[in-house]
Amino acid sequence: MNLPNWWEAPRALLETDGHCGLLSAWIVLRHFGKRVSARSVTEGCRYTKKHGVFTVGLASCLKMHGLQVSFHTDPDPQIGAFEKRCYGRAAQLGILPHPALELSALTLSLRLRCIPIVLFNSESDVGHFSPFLGVRRGSVILSLADEKKLPINRFLARWSEPGIQRQCVVAAPF
Repeated sequence: MNLPNWWEAPRALLETDGHCGLLSAWIVLRHFGKRVSARSVTEGCRYTKKHGVFTVGLASCLKMHGLQVSFHTDPDPQIGAFEKRCYGRAAQLGILPHPALELSALTLSLRLRCIPIVLFNSESDVGHFSPFLGVRRGSVILSLADEKKLPINRFLARWSEPGIQRQCVVAAPF
C-alpha cells in the first residue's frame, strides 16, 4: 500500500509540536483523495499544545472530512475533562467507542481497503500515532514510527500500555 509521504504535509503541520496525530490524519485523508488545509486538520483533531491529539479527536476529524470511521479502545479509566469533550463531539458525529481490536482485525481491515491508525507508546515513552501498514516477517509495519518495523511482541506491548488502551481509528471512504 502506498500512502502519501509525511514530508509532503503542509509545513504548518510539520512544525507543530507533537504532530504525529495531525500527520496521520493528513496522510489518511490524502490517501482517500481529500485535500484539506493544515488548519482544518488541526481544528478537526481538536489539537492543543497541552494535550496534543486524542484518538477520539482524530476519529472526529476524519469523519468531518468525509471518511467513514470506527473508533476502538479498551476501557479508559482516566478520561480527563478535555478528552470527555472530544468524546461528546464524536458522539454528535455518530462516532461511538467500540471494543479494542486484535492485531488480526487490523490486518483484515487493510484487505478491506481501510486504513487503521494506531496509538502506541513510542521508544521515548510518549503516545505516538501512526498509520498501520500490516505485518510482515514477524514485524508490524508503521509508516510514522521511528522504527518502521516493530517486532509483533514489542508492538503489542506498546499498544496496550496504561494510557494507550489499544486505541485505534479505522478509516475508509464512504
